[in-house]
Amino acid sequence: MGFYMKQPVDAGKTTATYLWTGLRTPGIFIIEVEGDAPNFSYGFNLTRDPHFVGGLKIDAMGWTGPRGEGTTPYKVKGSFPGQFTPKIVVSGSNGDFVIDVKEVPSDKVDDYVKSKVG
Repeated sequence: MGFYMKQPVDAGKTTATYLWTGLRTPGIFIIEVEGDAPNFSYGFNLTRDPHFVGGLKIDAMGWTGPRGEGTTPYKVKGSFPGQFTPKIVVSGSNGDFVIDVKEVPSDKVDDYVKSKVG
């Protein structure tokens, strides 16, 4: 039986990008997280911590079980609307990490999206 729980996060491979969408409208955070989850893990996703005050805190979640020896690398991406903040918190089973946010101005968002799709 699997358990839905936080997964280990590699803070060095975690990125946060804020896409400005225009004046007087909230932008979007694009969060990309990598890590090495215990075997056998699956169904990875990022969820916003609704109880965190003062910014954005993202939990790296997934299903684990039955447990096996070793680890499996994973990558997961998520998007979250909100007001810009220069740092966010990404939380995993191995701790909480403060991540710097890269900004993409509204006139460069199309180029950014095209670079990620291609």
